[in-house]
Amino acid sequence: MKNINNQTGRSMIEMLGVLAIIGVLSVGGIAGYSKAMMQYKINKTVDQISQIAGNIRTLFASQKDYKALDNGTGSINYTLIKKAHLVPDEMWNTGQTAIENPFGGSFSIMSAGKKQGVVDWKGFGFYLTSLPEDACMALATYDWGSGTSSGLVAVGINAGSPNSITSTTRFYGGMGNNDEAVAIPGGTVSVPMPVNIAASACKTGDTNSITVNFH
Repeated sequence: MKNINNQTGRSMIEMLGVLAIIGVLSVGGIAGYSKAMMQYKINKTVDQISQIAGNIRTLFASQKDYKALDNGTGSINYTLIKKAHLVPDEMWNTGQTAIENPFGGSFSIMSAGKKQGVVDWKGFGFYLTSLPEDACMALATYDWGSGTSSGLVAVGINAGSPNSITSTTRFYGGMGNNDEAVAIPGGTVSVPMPVNIAASACKTGDTNSITVNFH
């Protein structure tokens, strides 16, 4: 009986050790999974923006401007977007009444200005909301293109819709409030946006927005 008790005691200690190891591995696995999912959604967002930008340029290749995207009002023209198949079907919500980004926030498509301070509808932009801090950082500092051939007009953090980011009322090309930043090719804050500026502007939590404008 004594030997049996000793063996039982050792088994319990071993079992607790195994459970502890499993617990550590589980925590690490969850953390690894969360990180992988975050990167997947970031990559998905980049792909969506690039794909939709290409679709828009193709659709409007023979047009003078992109005004028809929102009729120049800032209200998304969902009818046009649906009929022209500008976005993948997976981006529409269940009722097909709104477009969502991979993080569950909105994905707005609007006409915008081609250059600083000019709302001439010769450009277009994307406005994504409800982004976590990590996604905000990654998307803001992504190399969307620094040369004029890329068509990039601006990248903004918590800077508002595509129309507002190119208006004369915006502090364009630099930083406004601590949670706002705008970068333009060749501007005071150029692109890709410096990591330190993005870190200062992207807020903790899932309340960030990103604006990317092209022409």
